[in-house]
Order: sequence, then C-alpha cells, then structure tokens
Amino acid sequence: MLTRPAGFGQKQTLPISDHLMIQSITLNLPSDLSTADWNKVSAVYRSMDGWLEKHSSWFGPWDSERFIAVSVEPSGLLVEGNVDPLLFRGWITKLCAKLTAALGREVYDAEV
Repeated sequence: MLTRPAGFGQKQTLPISDHLMIQSITLNLPSDLSTADWNKVSAVYRSMDGWLEKHSSWFGPWDSERFIAVSVEPSGLLVEGNVDPLLFRGWITKLCAKLTAALGREVYDAEV
C-alpha cells in the first residue's frame, strides 16, 4: 500500500520492495509564483526523463508501482516518488538544476 507523508515538509522513505521506496522532498518553490514562472516550471517538467503528459507525473500515475509526482503545498513543491533511491536522488538533482536555470534562482531542499 502506498501512503503519503504525514505532514508538510517531512521527508519520508518507506520500503515497498527490495528496490523501490516511497521518498519525498520539499523544494523551496513558493505556491505564489507568477504565471510566467509557472510556465517555466511546466516546461522543465516536460523536459524531465519519464514525463507522462496524460498523468502529469513521471514514469507512471501516482498510484502505480513506479512513479514520481509533484504537488504544490504551503511549504513548497512536494516531490514524491516510488523509484529506486539512486534514481530519485539523481532525478531530483537534475530537476533542481533545471529549475534553477529556468527561474534564475536557486532551487533546493527547503529543509536545508
């Protein structure tokens, strides 16, 4: 069974199988970005490996065995995934780099 993190801004890793784990990270993107900035964020989403326009997620829908999905929360951009931990870490690193370049401001783990 897949479960969501208990609260905003909390990182959570739950074993699902030998190779996949539910993981989450909150990035320092406020929910009140301008329309122009949200358009840039959307372009970055589409450029990331595994993007599925139909589901607005990566690798599969949120309730599938393998996925990465985002939601806008008061604490920032919540990224959740059920993928191999090394894939998740590398994917997040790439996402942050692309968002930083697109928005002209550093994007990183909001808890750092």
